[in-house]
Amino acid sequence: MVVSGRFGIGRTSLIKHIAHAQDELRFVFIDFSKPPGHMCKHLLTELFPKQKYGRKYVKYKSGRFQIMTLELEDRRKHVIVLDNIARLTFPKLDLVRYLNWESRFLFICIVEHFLPQDDLFQLRTWLNPCMMINLQRLNMQNGIEFFQCFSVTSCLNWTERQITNLAATAGGYPLRMKEIATRELERCKSGKPSCM
Repeated sequence: MVVSGRFGIGRTSLIKHIAHAQDELRFVFIDFSKPPGHMCKHLLTELFPKQKYGRKYVKYKSGRFQIMTLELEDRRKHVIVLDNIARLTFPKLDLVRYLNWESRFLFICIVEHFLPQDDLFQLRTWLNPCMMINLQRLNMQNGIEFFQCFSVTSCLNWTERQITNLAATAGGYPLRMKEIATRELERCKSGKPSCM
C-alpha cells in the first residue's frame, strides 16, 4: 500500500493508529530518508531484538541477507512501514525490491506529495499489487461539521462563530482538527476560557 499526501495531513499518524488498534500484525516503522545500511540495521534491531544488533556494526548487503534468512522471533505477519519517501535512489529501490521478493513482509509506503511520478511508478511496480491512498485536506464545510459534532457530543455549546473560527484555524488538516478539539476540551474541563 502507498499512502500519499501533504506534510501534516496525518499519514504516519493514521498508520500508527491502525498499528495500535490491532494485535494480529506487527508494524515496524523505518525512516526511508536514512541510508540503506541504517535502515537494514534498524530492521534487524526491531525484527531480532534477542540478537542485540543495536550494538553491532552491520554492512548493508549482509544485513539485508540476514533480514531475509533469519527466523523471525515474533510469529505474526510483519508490516514494514517505509516512512518519509521523498526520493528513490537505486540502492533504496533495490532494498525494497529485495525485501519484497518473498512474501515474508507486507509493506506500507508513506510517500511525500512531491515524490517524482517516475519514482512513484517504480515503487508501485516493485510492490505490485499495490493500493494507492491519497489523503487530502478537508474543505471548510467538513471542518465546520466536525467541530459542530464535537461541540454537541462533548457538551461544549460552542457558538457558530467559535465553530467557524476553529475550522478556519485547522485549515482542513485532520490532525490539526483533532489537536485543536482536544486542546479546547481540556481548556473547558480546567475552566480556562477558550482562545476562540
